[in-house]
Amino acid sequence: MDTEQIKNLENRMGLENLSRANYFPKYFEMETVRGCNARCSMCTIYEWNGRGLMSDNLFSRIVGEVKHYNDWIERVCLSRNGEPLLDKKLPERIKAIKEAGIKYVTFSTNASLLNEEKTRALISSGLDDIRFSIDGVTKKTFEEIRKGLNFEEVVENCLRFIRIRDEIGSTPTVQVRMTLQNANKHEEEEWKKYWKARISGQDIVSSKPMHSWGNQLKNYEGEEKENGVYTGIPCISLWSTMIIHFDGRVPLCGCDYNNKFTLGNINNSSIQQVWQSQQFSSVRELHSSGKRNEIELCNGCNVWDSERKVVYKE
Repeated sequence: MDTEQIKNLENRMGLENLSRANYFPKYFEMETVRGCNARCSMCTIYEWNGRGLMSDNLFSRIVGEVKHYNDWIERVCLSRNGEPLLDKKLPERIKAIKEAGIKYVTFSTNASLLNEEKTRALISSGLDDIRFSIDGVTKKTFEEIRKGLNFEEVVENCLRFIRIRDEIGSTPTVQVRMTLQNANKHEEEEWKKYWKARISGQDIVSSKPMHSWGNQLKNYEGEEKENGVYTGIPCISLWSTMIIHFDGRVPLCGCDYNNKFTLGNINNSSIQQVWQSQQFSSVRELHSSGKRNEIELCNGCNVWDSERKVVYKE
């Protein structure tokens, strides 16, 4: 890795020296449940190996370790693959992580199950941020992409969350996000105007292109290699983020939904042991030496590029 690449990673992670990244993950994405009530066009759900709910023992094991690093950890996201609101224990799990001293807890949802009871429970849990995935401003476009969901129900659930949050005067930031694809690009401007008129000052409306899930999405619409820009650039995920699947396995990254590259298991190793393992070090070495494209999932991938998301501001 050249000096400029090292400095770029250090700046994005807020570190004076990249070697400090080996200490412990700064970011976590944990799926407490693997399953979904939708069948979205840009998802790999039909290829998932296994479904399930994270056990209480495993979740407690994770919380028991991260609490000792709460001054280091920047964010815990309680979603990865699937719909997190299928986990009936989600509010109490958020509360447990907040009580462990984690300063920022978030998750992404399709909002179809976000009734008033869950809304109030989530706001009371100490949740810092919630991200609504809404990929259209009309019923036809939305339901063509988010198969199995009802457009009116999802929109009302999101608006009710914002309304109750504002009435209570609580703090969860709302992020409304669109994954741009051929089926909805024509609605982007109208969608942006609709949601910007309905959020509060601290909230965010943004869009991003669909990605290939590490070259695994069969109906991917973009360019695989982005003109070779990512041939040798090391991915920040390997130095910053740990993914923990519902069964405790730690994959290469968020794109590795079927654990093609399992780097450890939190059921029988600590988070720090996995993070500092030879498996993680070997993958980082491939990236830092310009050989990332030798890894099938990393070849041309740019999903963690900080400039890919467009945030709409006045």
